[in-house]
Amino acid sequence: MTAKYWTYQEMWDALLAWQEEFSELMQVHVLTKSREGRDLPVVMLTDRRTGDDSTKPALLVDANIHAGEVAGNAVAMFFIENLLRGFGHRQDVTHVLSTRTVYVVPRLSVDGAELYLTTPKRLRSSPRLYPYSEPPHGWIPQDINGDGWILSIRMPATDGAFVVDELDPRVMRPREPGEIGGTYYHVFVEGRIDHTALTGTMPPFAHMKLSRREGMDFNRNFPIRWAGESGQPGAGPFPLSEPELYGLAKFVEAHPNIAGYVALHTAGGVILRQPSIGPDTVLSETDRELFTRMAEVGEKVSGYFARSNYRAFASGHEKVLMPGAADDWMYDHLGVLGFTVEIWDLPRAAGARGYAEHGVSELMKRSLDQQREDLRKIYAFVDREEIEDGYFPWTSVDHPDLGPVEIGGLNPKFLVQNPPLRFLPRECERVSSFLERLGLSLPQLKIGQVSASQEGIGVYRVVAEVVNEGYLPTSSTEKGKDLGVEGVKARLDGASILEGQSPVLLGHLDGYGDQGSYGPPHTQRGYAHWVVKAESGTVATITFTAPRGGSVATTVTLV
Repeated sequence: MTAKYWTYQEMWDALLAWQEEFSELMQVHVLTKSREGRDLPVVMLTDRRTGDDSTKPALLVDANIHAGEVAGNAVAMFFIENLLRGFGHRQDVTHVLSTRTVYVVPRLSVDGAELYLTTPKRLRSSPRLYPYSEPPHGWIPQDINGDGWILSIRMPATDGAFVVDELDPRVMRPREPGEIGGTYYHVFVEGRIDHTALTGTMPPFAHMKLSRREGMDFNRNFPIRWAGESGQPGAGPFPLSEPELYGLAKFVEAHPNIAGYVALHTAGGVILRQPSIGPDTVLSETDRELFTRMAEVGEKVSGYFARSNYRAFASGHEKVLMPGAADDWMYDHLGVLGFTVEIWDLPRAAGARGYAEHGVSELMKRSLDQQREDLRKIYAFVDREEIEDGYFPWTSVDHPDLGPVEIGGLNPKFLVQNPPLRFLPRECERVSSFLERLGLSLPQLKIGQVSASQEGIGVYRVVAEVVNEGYLPTSSTEKGKDLGVEGVKARLDGASILEGQSPVLLGHLDGYGDQGSYGPPHTQRGYAHWVVKAESGTVATITFTAPRGGSVATTVTLV
C-alpha cells in the first residue's frame, strides 16, 4: 500500500487510476467544489455485484478537514487502496465490500492543504480571508530566511519569558518566577510585520499583534451547538457557510444508509468518541456501551488510546466544548455512531506526556520541570531516531523588522503535526485496522426462516423472519431511534394480500452489541406475516429494507 503525503493532483491521479483498475469495486465522484474552485472527491467502495452502494449499510470516512492535518488524507488514501487490493485476498476486507459500502472523502480542505504542502504556509482550514474583510495590520507568520519552513524566532530581551535549557541548549524552557541573572528571550512564530495601516514611528512590538487572517475552522462550522465567532474562533458567519462542508452535509442527507462515521485528524494517537458535553452518564446506557466497546476494539487493533471527547479535551474553562464539530453533529442530529481519530502521537513516541493519555486537564497540572522534561524527551527522540529535518538549529538572522534574532526549533509540520514520512506507514496501518473493524460492525440484515402454509384452496399464510447480524442496531445508536430514523420495512410482492400490510413497518432491530447478558436474542429479530391469495406454484418475493441495515430479498413458492 502507498503511504505518502499527496498533493491535490497526485491524489486525483491515484483515485482515477484505482477506479479504472478496480471498476467493479470503486467509483469516484465530485462531492462539491471548494471556495477556490477545486473538485472535492468522494469515493464509493462496494462490490456492486452484490448490490448497489445505496442498498448496503455504509461507513463514511472524511479526512484533512484541517489544512495541515495531511496525515489524515494519507490514511484515507491508504485505506482506499488497502480495501481494493485486499478484496478477494483477505476475508475481512472481502466481507466489508461484499456486504457494506464505504464512502471516503479523502480531503475536505483541498485549498488549504495544497498551500500547506507546496509552500511554507501553515493554516487551520481555508485560505479564505476570515474573519476580516481586509487583511489586518500586524505580525504575519512568514518564512524569513528562505529555508522553506516557518519555524520559531528567539530574540534576547530582559523581559523575555524563556531561557536556554541547562541540559539541552536547543530547548527553550519557561523562565521561572523571580528568576534573574541570566539571558532571557522572547520566543514566537517566525514572521514579519505587515504594515497595512498608516502609523507614526513606533517601536516594532507595537505592531506585533498576531494578524489572524486565515481564521476559518471547518470543524467549528457544523450546525451543532454553533457558537459564532465570538463564542468560538473560526466558527464562520453561519453554520455550513463553507461550500466544502455544505457539500458534505448534502451528501450525508442524500445517503441515509450511513450508519457509521469517522473523521481523520491529527495529532494525538487517540480514538475519540462521544460524549463531548459531559461524563459518560450523559449518554443512554445503550449508546454508552456501543461507543465504549467499539472504541475499546479500536484501541486494541490500533494501539491508540481511546477516550471520550470530554475526557480528552475538557479543561473546566470551556463554556461549550468544541462547538460546531462534525462528530457531535453526526451523533446528536443524525444518531450515527461516529468517532474522531487523531493520528500520530509525538509525545508518546518520545516517552513524554500527551493529552491522549492524560487529558488536557491533567497536562495543565504539569510543573515547569515536567514541561521541560517533556520537551527534552522530544528533542532526544529526534536524535535517537535520526529524523531528517526534525529540528532546525538556532541560526542567526538579521530580521528586517527586529534586527539580530535567531530562527530554529522543532519541525511544526512533519514532526509535531504529522508524522515524519518513515513513520507514516505504521500510522496508516493502525488506523485502517480500526476502520475495517468499524465497517464490519455496522448493522446487517439477513433473512432467517421463511415458511408458506396452505390455509385453504388458493389461500396461503406466509411468515418471514429477518435478523440483524451486525454489532450495531439498525438505528446505529439509541439516539437514532429517538430521532425517528426509519426502521425495518417488510414487503411482499407477487400475490394478492388478504390479511396484513405490504409494506409493513417492523421497527428497529438490535445488534449483537445490545446483548449484554445471557438471554434469548429476540430483539435482534423481526417477523412479518401475510395471508395471501394465489394460484399454486406462484413465486412470491419478500424484501426487508432498512436505510442503515441494508436490503435483502428472497422468494417463496406457494404450494
